[in-house]
Amino acid sequence: MEKMFNTGADYALSIIGGKWKPVILYLLAGHPRRTGELVKQLGTSYKVLTDQLRELVDAGIVARKSFNTIPPHVEYRLTDEGENLYAALRYLNYWGERRAADEDGVRIMCTNQMKKIGDDGLCVVTKRHLNHWKQEIVSQD
Repeated sequence: MEKMFNTGADYALSIIGGKWKPVILYLLAGHPRRTGELVKQLGTSYKVLTDQLRELVDAGIVARKSFNTIPPHVEYRLTDEGENLYAALRYLNYWGERRAADEDGVRIMCTNQMKKIGDDGLCVVTKRHLNHWKQEIVSQD
C-alpha cells in the first residue's frame, strides 16, 4: 500500500515525530551510545527508548550494534542518512530556540538539560555553523 504525504517535510516529520526521537538523534550525533546511557540522559523507560530506537533503526536513521561480551551490550549510532537528518535538525533547533526566546512562558528543556550535564551537543554545533548556513541560504536566494 502506497503512503501519500503532502510534502517532503511531512514525510520527514512522520519518521522523526514524537517526543523522544529528535532528542535521541541529538544524543547520538558525534558518537555511539549504549542503551543505558540513553535511558539515563533521557529519563525515560527502557521500553519507551527501545520502541523509539527500533523505529529509527527500521527507518535507516540509526544503526544498532550488538557486542558479544559479558555482560552483553548494545550500541546505537547515527547512519549516514541519520547524520544528514541531524544536519537538517540543527537549523530547526536554532529556529525553535530563537522563537522560544521571544515568547513568554516557553522553555526548551532538552537544550537546558544538555547544558546542565555538560553536553552542549546540538547547541554548540548550531551556533558554530550558523554563519555558514546563513551564507548558504542567502546565496541560494
